[in-house]
Amino acid sequence: MQSKSVMLFNFIKEADEILSKLYSTTADGRPINPGDQTWMDTRDRLMKIKVGSSGNFSYPINWSLSEHLIIDELTSRKDVHEDHIELKKIHHGG
Repeated sequence: MQSKSVMLFNFIKEADEILSKLYSTTADGRPINPGDQTWMDTRDRLMKIKVGSSGNFSYPINWSLSEHLIIDELTSRKDVHEDHIELKKIHHGG
């Protein structure tokens, strides 16, 4: 990163940590999809990321952005599942 912003760095680091721990499949081996507990837990954790100082902060990730980030994470991995590629086509238009 070129920016010197500690706040931006911490925001990206927290989002990266959440997305990097996302499982691609459910416990029974199916590709995760919206509505699966893993998906919803990741979405909720992303939306809880705070930016700012104590008493003066915001939550910059809304429901829609969290969905985009999850789908992008899943389709950017080496062993991407076809179901996730289809989800990206539906949600991102390609």
